[in-house]
Amino acid sequence: MTIEEEIFYPALEGKIEEDLLKEGYVEHDGAKTLINELEASGPDEEYYDAQVKVLSEQIEHHVGEEEKPRVGMFAQAKKAKVDLDDLGQKMEARKKQLLAVAKASGLPEAELTTMDSANH
Repeated sequence: MTIEEEIFYPALEGKIEEDLLKEGYVEHDGAKTLINELEASGPDEEYYDAQVKVLSEQIEHHVGEEEKPRVGMFAQAKKAKVDLDDLGQKMEARKKQLLAVAKASGLPEAELTTMDSANH
């Protein structure tokens, strides 16, 4: 999600439907909220399994929306002639950086983009 929000989504601004891009950010925040709750709890918590299932379903839905033929983010980006190869290389480089940070110091709490995290 971090990689998409730092690299992919900004490259799509003004090139794909704005509502689709906003929906992506909101879906990310929903997933981040669940991830933060899962990180703060443990497998023995009452709702842990349900949260994992809902998170999995949310991610599956989100990826499906991005990859929809003709109307998804990737299809719209291709139609707008966004250089997806270049974006892919930038995203891969950033992924390596983030993995190194996570390995060295663990995962930081996921920061919300569209929601006030103080209320969640």
